[in-house]
Amino acid sequence: MAEETNSQNYNTDPNLTPHPIETPVNEVSQLEQILVGWGNRIKDAFGALDTETKEMSRLRMLECNSCYMRTGNTCDPRKAMKNNDTGEIVRGCGCNISAKSMSPASQCPLNKWPKIK
Repeated sequence: MAEETNSQNYNTDPNLTPHPIETPVNEVSQLEQILVGWGNRIKDAFGALDTETKEMSRLRMLECNSCYMRTGNTCDPRKAMKNNDTGEIVRGCGCNISAKSMSPASQCPLNKWPKIK
């Protein structure tokens, strides 16, 4: 069987080198939001979640419970509605709602969640 001894980079233009995506210092990355949400959901299952985060999640879930974009426990990306603040038509984010509601840095795509103080 033949072995490849060298690899060829078909992109020889140095101007086409991808640049790293930077997250602004004051913002939390989407990956971190997801991990925090799921981590808090696990804490809640073991009774170890703080009352402030629990209350925040409860208030957020009240908004989600009657939302058109909700399908099961998902903010359905196949559905679209008007953002409450911008008026822009946006799609559901695809997130697990119960986990996302437990991530303080996360926001509803429709801006329906109470603002964190």
